[in-house]
Amino acid sequence: MVAYLKRIDTGYEGSLTRQAAPGDIVNEVLDSGTDWSTYGFGRPVKYNAVGKIVPVASGDTADVIKGMLVRTFPGRAITNTGTQAYPQINGGAVPVARRGFMAVKLNGATTPAKGGAVYIRVGGGSSTSPIGGVEAAVDATTAANTVLLPRAQFEGAPGADGITTISFDIL
Repeated sequence: MVAYLKRIDTGYEGSLTRQAAPGDIVNEVLDSGTDWSTYGFGRPVKYNAVGKIVPVASGDTADVIKGMLVRTFPGRAITNTGTQAYPQINGGAVPVARRGFMAVKLNGATTPAKGGAVYIRVGGGSSTSPIGGVEAAVDATTAANTVLLPRAQFEGAPGADGITTISFDIL
């Protein structure tokens, strides 16, 4: 019998890890005035004053989150590995998941347990914990820097690439 010594990759940031049900994904229009090159897939989004999708910002609360940005293919790679990409602003609609299972980049130092709470960083951002990033614990220095994403949980620990899966229901 063959022994496999490595775990299969979890996926790419913003990829759906299970088949979506009707109504789980909606198409939304990105705000073209936003710099999307630093805000990738698999992160929460909200509406601006004119009903377009924008990234979560410092000081936001969990109730403004309207979904998670779904990775589209093809996408523009940020690095030559192709593992990170950002939304294309071309006037078209982009998919936003309001419910489902999604691969996300884990930020912060805490490793999640299956069923553990999902937190979104809304303050005190850094290169390792960006605003809009998914974390497994409340910020230890300032609790207001992270908000609990209601009706969301981790589905297990991340792989070597830092990608893990969350399940969520933002309806």
